[in-house]
Amino acid sequence: MPLFIPLALLAAFLLASSAALQQRAAGRSRFAARDDNNLAVPGFGHLLDLVREPLWLVGWLTNLAGFLTQALALHLGSLAEVQPLMVTQLLFALPLGLVGTRLRMARTAWWAIAAICAGLALLLGVQDRLPTHPPLDQERLVLAIIAIVALAAVLVTVSRGRGPAGRATLFGVAAGLFFALSVLLLKQATDETLDNGFDATVTVTHWFAYALCGVTLTSLCLGQMAYAVGPLTATVTAMNITNPTAAYALGVLVFGVPAPRGSGVISGVAVSAVLVVGGVFLLSRPSALPRPRHRAP
Repeated sequence: MPLFIPLALLAAFLLASSAALQQRAAGRSRFAARDDNNLAVPGFGHLLDLVREPLWLVGWLTNLAGFLTQALALHLGSLAEVQPLMVTQLLFALPLGLVGTRLRMARTAWWAIAAICAGLALLLGVQDRLPTHPPLDQERLVLAIIAIVALAAVLVTVSRGRGPAGRATLFGVAAGLFFALSVLLLKQATDETLDNGFDATVTVTHWFAYALCGVTLTSLCLGQMAYAVGPLTATVTAMNITNPTAAYALGVLVFGVPAPRGSGVISGVAVSAVLVVGGVFLLSRPSALPRPRHRAP
């Protein structure tokens, strides 16, 4: 088994644990208690509240550990191989989000998560071994950054006035787009650092190292906003579907990852898409909502 696979799964577990901790901390914030939080956008004051919350800080440190583990996995494997594995965050995050509550996962939600994970595992399995360090097209990367910034701004704007689940989904998609972009930049920066040393990475010519800082900070802020405006299920699902999907598209457009070819590969990709879409549909159903735990008589 390639080493990037267990590293990616460990990163997924750490990031899922971070999501559960940070969402719980966001639920205790002053913004979550506001009567107009379906219209307002969490701002700098909300982030300051979170920084003062010990539970959020533990979540942030866990997130940092997951981020570094994911960076190593991306160095050892290709973007299109590592990112599908990261969707297993769903398998970890949704149950972890119910720890300490009187709720349990619904059977429909388990089936939905299984379908999504199986679909992305199939997507990973049907591909040929992809190049680990493909060349980066910097002009296309700039265009991708502009497009993602514009799309995220639209998503945040149209979220105003929607219900908690709808707002969390739109913020989650926006955060997922930035997470995908940060993963692309993270891989390039990690490759440069491990191959050429830290000094080579932070030179002015490698501007993507600085872009990584800005994109990562933006994804962090959008993620915290998503946790604050709605339920964990909607947020994590939106993030974890958008992230690998957008990362794969960026890999094809920016890193030159080969698109699927051959009838067998295309069929596998089609089946994986059906499984993922079906899983997302199941998660959106009322039957997938957490259930009260049965009390002992």
